Amino acid sequence: MDDNLIFYSENAIALSGQYDSVEFESLHKDWLVFIPRSGSVLDIGAGSGRDARYFASSSLNVVAVEPAENFLELAISQSTQHKITWLLDSLPILEKVKALGTSFHLILLSAVWMHLSPDERQITMKSLKNLLVNKGKLVITLRYGEFNDARTSYPVSINEVLRLAELNGLSIILQTTQTEDKLGRSDVTWQTVVIEN
Repeated sequence: MDDNLIFYSENAIALSGQYDSVEFESLHKDWLVFIPRSGSVLDIGAGSGRDARYFASSSLNVVAVEPAENFLELAISQSTQHKITWLLDSLPILEKVKALGTSFHLILLSAVWMHLSPDERQITMKSLKNLLVNKGKLVITLRYGEFNDARTSYPVSINEVLRLAELNGLSIILQTTQTEDKLGRSDVTWQTVVIEN
């Protein structure tokens, strides 16, 4: 994970512009119905802060986690109009998030899962279950396709996610088909899973 953190920190400005070029509602249209009308949201791997800002503008209580320090600082500077609690924290343990003592109605992992090793994914699923309220939703986007830069990733599988959810007593309530990349990369596709506690 360290090489990825270095990459995201060193390329924060370019990546932030890239991420912010895609609107939240366009990117996440398949699961908008599951966004709570009130309550708390945890955005893990918040990147540019695009998604956290969307949730905050919907009057939700937002905690945004970003493990790459430069990316976090940039997101904070671009989100001064929004009420967001920012944390420098990382999966699979999320020590600072757990220290808040908050349970969440929605947890989002957008473009994060592929950076976690299979062992980290097992710990992560359990950690996230423990952070969800009853009937809370966990949204995971799966990235299929290799990186052609310094980032590293692990293969993703919908079956792995389903198995880990089941092992933790979680229910799958939405599983999309693979869709094209919104940034136009022909060798990348995405799939979204919504899981209920």
